[in-house]
Amino acid sequence: MTKKIKITATGDSMLLRKFPVDYNHAEIKNIIEKGNIKLTNLEMVLTEGNVFASTFCGGEWISSDLVNFDELMKYGFNMYACSNNHSMDYSYGGLIETYNYLSKKRVAFAGIGKSLIEATKPTYYTYINELNQKVRVAMISLTTTFIDAARAGDANDFFQARPGINTVRNNSIYYVNQDEMAILKQIAKKTEINGERDNARKNGTLPPEEPGTFNFGGIFFKLSEQQGKLTECNKFDLQRIIDSIKEAKKCADYVIVMAHSHQIKHSDYTEPDYFFEELCRKCIDEGACCVIGSGTHQLKPIEIYQGKPIFYSLGNFIFESHHVEKLPIDFWDKYNFDRLLKIDEMENILSKNGTVGLEFDEINYLSYIPYMEYENDKLSKLYLYPIELTFNGDLIHKGLPVRASQANINRIYTQLVNISQDYGTKLCLKDKFIEIII
Repeated sequence: MTKKIKITATGDSMLLRKFPVDYNHAEIKNIIEKGNIKLTNLEMVLTEGNVFASTFCGGEWISSDLVNFDELMKYGFNMYACSNNHSMDYSYGGLIETYNYLSKKRVAFAGIGKSLIEATKPTYYTYINELNQKVRVAMISLTTTFIDAARAGDANDFFQARPGINTVRNNSIYYVNQDEMAILKQIAKKTEINGERDNARKNGTLPPEEPGTFNFGGIFFKLSEQQGKLTECNKFDLQRIIDSIKEAKKCADYVIVMAHSHQIKHSDYTEPDYFFEELCRKCIDEGACCVIGSGTHQLKPIEIYQGKPIFYSLGNFIFESHHVEKLPIDFWDKYNFDRLLKIDEMENILSKNGTVGLEFDEINYLSYIPYMEYENDKLSKLYLYPIELTFNGDLIHKGLPVRASQANINRIYTQLVNISQDYGTKLCLKDKFIEIII
């Protein structure tokens, strides 16, 4: 039987307070509600504050009061991706409190867990569509950007499992010519940057280096006539994601992958890294109906691969890092601030009075909500509804999504055309939305 499905999704949700009383969330909710399946990336730790801060963070320690999740739910989301670079900002306690709270709310979420198995496994949502068909959808959440201590782990006969997030590691090799390689080896010899690692390999506590590579302080180089970088997915992690998709395909009519990634090919944030392209395409090959990316706050390309969409990043949906009210002492120490300074005073210093930083770059406040229709696992319609996050001069509403102005609709359209052209994606600007030509 042909089963129809409608999907809407957003990028990163970083909601740190209740809605202002005059904020009209309904206009955005109306777009999201076009979908049967409505997804977002939950980029914050949900906690009442009785947790320990990690020594690392995803840029800044991001936590939100539990009650703020009720505000996020007002948009109508029914599936939540939780694996990202902020998931472990408040260590195991913050992750477990988030996990327990979402479980208590009985919402479909994935990407975090009390073990690697749990963090990797799909979450499911079942609904009845307009044709009175029961449709079951699976969602897998993963991140490629993380601190190693955030990785979930499994149990064995000796130790219990480790809580954490669903991660995909990658391997990077940099290609240099003979002259450059000679210089690297000369520097390594003079500085003894590899001394500790060389001894560890002699003692068998580190695996041998890959043949033909040179390890310079933990970064691997290879000889090549053409200089550059190559990245590829960690084979163990990639296979684990493949297995999760296969598991989901047995139990669901559709499988969605939500993927968070900050890595880039070169120096432009709009370029997804090589290994991330590999990962997203492999997910489609194995049966995912779409891959919905997020990560570096800006929009990235759209690719129609094997007839299925890959959104390499939707950017932000809610971006309220400027409303952080609670931070661990590590934040003061990270920037060598006087501990008597208030948070807003430190933020002013870091942003040079609001002239630099993610929160002050308008490009991070432009996004869209994709609307997809499928019939029997085949994409039949794909529209993009441009949105903008309030930006200029309005601190009360800053970072909250509204319908994009016509000027910003044109701007988003032009940007997507430019960054997606190398993938062969064809876009058509309509009145208030953008159509992807399938």
